[in-house]
Amino acid sequence: MIPKAAFKMPTWAKVCIITAAVLLLTYGAGTLFFSSHFMWNSSLNGVDVSLLTAEQAQGKIETMVGQYELEILERDGERETIAGADIHLEIQFFTDVREVMQEQKSYIWFLESFQSKNYTIDSLVTYDIGSLQEQIQALACMQKENIIEPVEPQIKRVLGTFTIQEGVEGNKPISYAVGKTIRTAVSSLSAQVDLEEEGCYKALEYSAEDPEVQEALETLEKLQKIEVTYRFPDEEETLTGDDILEWVRISEDYEVRIDRRQAEDYVESLMETHEIRGQVIDFQTSLNQTVEITSYLRSSELDIGKETEELLEILEQAKDSRRTEFVRDASDMVAIGDTYIEINLTSQHLYCYKDGKMILETDIVSGRPSTGHATPPGIFTIRYTASPAILVGEDYRTPVSYWMPFNGGIGLHDATWQYAFGGSRYISNGSHGCINLPLSMAREIYNNYEAGDIVVVYHLAGSAAGSSASATRSTSATVSASTEASEPAVPEEAADNPASTGETQPESSTENTEASTENPSESTELPSEDATEN
Repeated sequence: MIPKAAFKMPTWAKVCIITAAVLLLTYGAGTLFFSSHFMWNSSLNGVDVSLLTAEQAQGKIETMVGQYELEILERDGERETIAGADIHLEIQFFTDVREVMQEQKSYIWFLESFQSKNYTIDSLVTYDIGSLQEQIQALACMQKENIIEPVEPQIKRVLGTFTIQEGVEGNKPISYAVGKTIRTAVSSLSAQVDLEEEGCYKALEYSAEDPEVQEALETLEKLQKIEVTYRFPDEEETLTGDDILEWVRISEDYEVRIDRRQAEDYVESLMETHEIRGQVIDFQTSLNQTVEITSYLRSSELDIGKETEELLEILEQAKDSRRTEFVRDASDMVAIGDTYIEINLTSQHLYCYKDGKMILETDIVSGRPSTGHATPPGIFTIRYTASPAILVGEDYRTPVSYWMPFNGGIGLHDATWQYAFGGSRYISNGSHGCINLPLSMAREIYNNYEAGDIVVVYHLAGSAAGSSASATRSTSATVSASTEASEPAVPEEAADNPASTGETQPESSTENTEASTENPSESTELPSEDATEN
């Protein structure tokens, strides 16, 4: 028999056995515990659920939703909150939390616990959209009295010098962006949202250094130096840069524009103050030859819109060049345009232009020079139109179908008593100054022109026709471009003597009268607006 002392267990063996027993017990306890609890460093839908049971984890999330508040960070360090309770915030789970917990490997809990676990289960955060919208609109940052509007860089003029004033950022929120950002944050149960970072404020579109701003500054500096001198017969007037700057408007995209209405007002006042009648201009005839013609258009008869366009064009040129001084002579203001009636007294031929196209041409009979009734040359406007009309003189009273006076009692009208037109017929059978026309041509002219349209009358050396011609000859032609005429007024008095007898029959004369030696084109006397043709 062996003594008991011989089987005594060493201390180290006891320690190992005890340690193994403790570890085994701990492992078993951990495995059992984490089979019903989340491990360390676990989160569920963003909420820390470490060491919680499934019921505790779900309860914690529901409690947090009930106590939820969204902190809103605003520009300039301001903060506001929206409480979940105020918008009836709730959460609904579509997956059992225990199913998520089963994804844990509890038998190796001692390894899994050192790793972060982020679990997500299907859930739906609900809230009352109307209540949330009310809460958003009630935020202090959304109140009008608290909003500072952003101001783009401003170009200022101080003591004649232009400078750029930096823009003001302000704090104006973009309503739809604020609403979208907050709804997204609430739906994800975010604790905080930064409106600045999310781009919820209206931003400045330009800075002082942007090319658009710099170009606008440069344009204003150019306009400031401009001088436009208007030269009239006996005086001149200068439009300065300071005047022009009063008309300037700068658009949102920094385009420098001239207020047309103000420019037009200036031109109108210019025409009211200065007279341009009597200017001699160069006119390009239909025969491609240039003649000098005196204009008898008064300033009040000028096309203000066209002269305004000329001024605006000058200012546009100044924007794109270094030129600062411009001159506009009174003769430049006589704008015939692209709609006018052209009468060549030498060739006894008339041309009609409308919108730049010749629509009609015809032979005519003008005033008889030998009796002192030569048709005076010049640039005029149609005073009015009438159909029918009665031409009245000292010893005649003659009806016509179409009457268009342009120089006192001198005008255009049909002359059915003339059996031929053109050539040298005007020398012996000319009118008292009026332009006699075939009936069909008079009708077309009447239907295509109105009061205010230009009539250009001139002599052109070397363009005389060799003989008279029938009213039906091929040089009388028209292009269909007529417009409906308005109901005309019958003039009380007109001045033309279509026939020596005062009747509407074709004029006949046995008298062989030579043309006057006086050259009408050299006359320096201005035609009278109220003169009658006798």
